[in-house]
Amino acid sequence: MPFCTNCGNSVTEGASYCPRCGAFQPGGKRWANASSSRAQFGSAPPASDILNGISDRTAAILCYIPVFGVIPAIIFLAAQRFRHNPRVRFDGFQSLYLFVTWLIISSAAPTLFFSGVRGFGIEHGILALLKLAVVFGWIYLLVKASQQQQVRLPIIGDLAARSTTEQL
Repeated sequence: MPFCTNCGNSVTEGASYCPRCGAFQPGGKRWANASSSRAQFGSAPPASDILNGISDRTAAILCYIPVFGVIPAIIFLAAQRFRHNPRVRFDGFQSLYLFVTWLIISSAAPTLFFSGVRGFGIEHGILALLKLAVVFGWIYLLVKASQQQQVRLPIIGDLAARSTTEQL
């Protein structure tokens, strides 16, 4: 008798979904029909199949792509496959909080702090240095994720660790 690929519950032969957890079963009848129709029509595989092919290392690397890494981070945080994976969830939360920091530096800080200041452009230099520091942080985290090392940034890493443990 076959077992669920997600929870280990026994499923009937040829079942498309697990009756206990609802996870898609790759050996199901629907899978065979879908794969043959994809071969005929050239359509893309379902999103769950794409996420099943992604390793933890690749997921961590995708989270730290500067500015645009927030999109895969949100996808990985919402995906069932990474729901109980603390490493990928930590990297996703840290990337998300780093993106929020980028937004604050790019949008809110110039408006809040420097709206009435008439100076020599020092405020623009400070904001440029802060933006550069965030981009270098992303690149550093990207390199460390590719080396399968987990780095915790001072404030953002603590928030990410707390969010990871609260969500598990």
